[in-house]
Amino acid sequence: MNRIHPVRRSPRTRPASQHGVIVFIALIAVVLLSLAAVALVRSTDTAGVISGNVAFKEATTSAADTGAERAFNALPALAVADADVANQYFRFMQTVDANGVPTTINWTAVPCYDTAGGTTAISCTDESAYRVQYVIDRLCSSAPATTDPLTLLTSKCVAGQPFSAGGGAVGNDNNSHAQTTNVLGSLTPPPPTRPTIHYRVTVRVQGPRNTTSIVQTTIELPFG
Repeated sequence: MNRIHPVRRSPRTRPASQHGVIVFIALIAVVLLSLAAVALVRSTDTAGVISGNVAFKEATTSAADTGAERAFNALPALAVADADVANQYFRFMQTVDANGVPTTINWTAVPCYDTAGGTTAISCTDESAYRVQYVIDRLCSSAPATTDPLTLLTSKCVAGQPFSAGGGAVGNDNNSHAQTTNVLGSLTPPPPTRPTIHYRVTVRVQGPRNTTSIVQTTIELPFG
């Protein structure tokens, strides 16, 4: 009886060139994964930096309130003296840039204060601290006189009706206006029949990471 022997086939072997292609593709995949990992780390770091910068920016803007309060407390004496005070007060309305900030302000000469209400000026170069500066300019194009009627006063200044003209009904802002003028130095509000003049307060706050915020507000005080 004849036996049939199975035919044995030798296993196929891949050409050496195919092994090289696989290694090359694997290297490309590793490089792409590495680049993706680096991009992810950088995007995370960037997001953290942006979040930190936004937080510092918000803090400098919030600190501007203290500068406006300082200006509010200093304004009555400045208004009564009616004279320019270098790096603090202008009797006349100043020209402004495209952002509405007076171009005549030399911020390098304006004193800096802290945000805690301290009365002593602090260093303007301490980049680790929040530094508050303020400058006031009276919104007048020419010098007003206490005898000017309202029509003449409004041609010289940004002026308003007397506080008493704000209304007489309960809930109007007449009382709040009168209370505002207590800063003129008396517990008794001044007569509400005087017209008002507006003063522009420009506050600049510098904080860590070179953050800077400029905020403006307007204060209205009786005149004459």
